[in-house]
Amino acid sequence: MMRTTKILVSGNRLAPSLVRAASSTQQVFGADTWRYDKGAFREWVTAASKGESPQKNQLYGYLALSFGDVDVDKDGWINDKEFDRLLEKVASLPRRYGLAPSWREEYGGDIAKRTEARKKMFDAIEHGKYAVKNSPAPGKIAMRQFVMWANEHIFAKVASLDGEKHKVALRHVEDYTKEEYIATLRAAISNKNSGEGVMLYNYLLTSFVEADLDATGSVTFEQFDKLVDVAAVTPRFFGLAPESRDVAARRQMFDAMDTNNEGFITFRKFYEFFRQHIAAKIETI
Repeated sequence: MMRTTKILVSGNRLAPSLVRAASSTQQVFGADTWRYDKGAFREWVTAASKGESPQKNQLYGYLALSFGDVDVDKDGWINDKEFDRLLEKVASLPRRYGLAPSWREEYGGDIAKRTEARKKMFDAIEHGKYAVKNSPAPGKIAMRQFVMWANEHIFAKVASLDGEKHKVALRHVEDYTKEEYIATLRAAISNKNSGEGVMLYNYLLTSFVEADLDATGSVTFEQFDKLVDVAAVTPRFFGLAPESRDVAARRQMFDAMDTNNEGFITFRKFYEFFRQHIAAKIETI
């Protein structure tokens, strides 16, 4: 399912998603935009829930390979402990976009509560409507059982995604209002573990990775300069950042992060600095 992009923007500017399309995004992440783009993920999983191709097949592949990853002894079965790990693995994708709570939020940080709840899920799969007749592996479930259960669970959640639309997909701000954008940033800065905070983290992380052309986990000033060009498109869209490029100011920002004078900065430093930078900007709005 392809996104219909709004081309017109304020003045003669292009929509941020179009600007980013000319970047190294696909070179780094490939053609599966649902793996890194919240808007694309929402469309992808919605299409899969409707049985559309290739989305349905891609979801199946994702679930099946995730199952295989946690099947430690490679016998085609998983136990309740492996099932717990599998849920964490699969849930990491919607969590990437703030579309699912972390287990700490869901279970109040109580590991015993999480274990008990997931054991009940596991037992329901093993003995419920997806049970294997005369199963040769009691206490375990097979991939087919998990996939059928997961599809039902995921598709039931898709309807609730409409309630998430107010949380701005930062690669597609042209689909939102200035007020929604600012509200999303406020929520992200006030709580980095909120849905908005997780989404901002993912946006900054993928932007950083795209700028790191040497794939070293760090960026030079020249790469940082291009990274800011991309990052600045979004606030500029709403008139919240200057149109001009201030190289001296960017150099000052970079040097403030490069505390060891190594000539590069890591994602951790970039992320913390920009959270502070965004927080300061929001206070002036």
